[in-house]
Amino acid sequence: MVENSNRQDQADTAEDVKAASGAFTNISAKLRQFYNAVQEEQIPDRFVELLERLEQAEKNAGLGLGGKDHAS
Repeated sequence: MVENSNRQDQADTAEDVKAASGAFTNISAKLRQFYNAVQEEQIPDRFVELLERLEQAEKNAGLGLGGKDHAS
Protein backbone atom coordinates (compact mmCIF):
# COMPACT_ATOMS: atom_id res chain seq x y z
CA MET A 1 0.00 0.00 0.00
CA VAL A 2 2.82 2.45 0.91
CA GLU A 3 4.61 1.58 -2.33
CA ASN A 4 1.55 2.57 -4.41
CA SER A 5 1.30 5.83 -2.50
CA ASN A 6 4.97 6.62 -3.21
CA ARG A 7 4.48 5.88 -6.91
CA GLN A 8 1.45 8.19 -7.02
CA ASP A 9 3.41 10.94 -5.22
CA GLN A 10 6.24 10.56 -7.73
CA ALA A 11 3.79 10.70 -10.63
CA ASP A 12 2.16 13.81 -9.17
CA THR A 13 5.56 15.42 -8.68
CA ALA A 14 6.61 14.60 -12.26
CA GLU A 15 3.36 16.12 -13.58
CA ASP A 16 3.88 19.22 -11.44
CA VAL A 17 7.44 19.62 -12.76
CA LYS A 18 6.23 19.16 -16.33
CA ALA A 19 3.45 21.73 -15.84
CA ALA A 20 5.83 24.22 -14.21
CA SER A 21 8.34 23.70 -17.01
CA GLY A 22 5.64 24.43 -19.56
CA ALA A 23 4.65 27.57 -17.69
CA PHE A 24 8.25 28.80 -17.55
CA THR A 25 8.66 28.08 -21.27
CA ASN A 26 5.52 30.09 -21.99
CA ILE A 27 6.64 32.98 -19.78
CA SER A 28 10.07 32.91 -21.38
CA ALA A 29 8.59 33.04 -24.87
CA LYS A 30 6.29 35.94 -23.95
CA LEU A 31 9.15 37.90 -22.35
CA ARG A 32 11.37 37.31 -25.38
CA GLN A 33 8.53 38.47 -27.67
CA PHE A 34 7.98 41.61 -25.57
CA TYR A 35 11.73 42.37 -25.43
CA ASN A 36 12.01 42.06 -29.22
CA ALA A 37 9.02 44.37 -29.72
CA VAL A 38 10.55 46.98 -27.39
CA GLN A 39 13.90 46.70 -29.18
CA GLU A 40 12.24 47.50 -32.49
CA GLU A 41 10.54 50.64 -31.17
CA GLN A 42 12.03 53.91 -32.32
CA ILE A 43 13.40 56.32 -29.76
CA PRO A 44 11.04 59.31 -29.45
CA ASP A 45 12.40 62.51 -31.01
CA ARG A 46 12.01 64.38 -27.72
CA PHE A 47 14.21 61.83 -25.94
CA VAL A 48 16.88 62.05 -28.66
CA GLU A 49 16.84 65.84 -28.32
CA LEU A 50 17.28 65.58 -24.56
CA LEU A 51 20.20 63.18 -24.95
CA GLU A 52 21.86 65.54 -27.43
CA ARG A 53 21.39 68.48 -25.05
CA LEU A 54 22.87 66.45 -22.20
CA GLU A 55 25.84 65.45 -24.33
CA GLN A 56 26.43 69.10 -25.32
CA ALA A 57 26.15 70.24 -21.69
CA GLU A 58 28.68 67.59 -20.63
CA LYS A 59 31.09 68.71 -23.36
CA ASN A 60 30.68 72.34 -22.30
CA ALA A 61 31.37 71.39 -18.70
CA GLY A 62 34.34 69.19 -19.66
CA LEU A 63 32.61 66.05 -18.40
CA GLY A 64 32.19 64.25 -21.73
CA LEU A 65 33.82 60.96 -22.58
CA GLY A 66 37.53 61.33 -22.06
CA GLY A 67 37.01 64.69 -20.35
CA LYS A 68 38.34 65.55 -16.92
CA ASP A 69 36.03 65.60 -13.93
CA HIS A 70 36.17 68.93 -12.07
CA ALA A 71 35.61 67.16 -8.73
CA SER A 72 39.07 65.56 -8.85
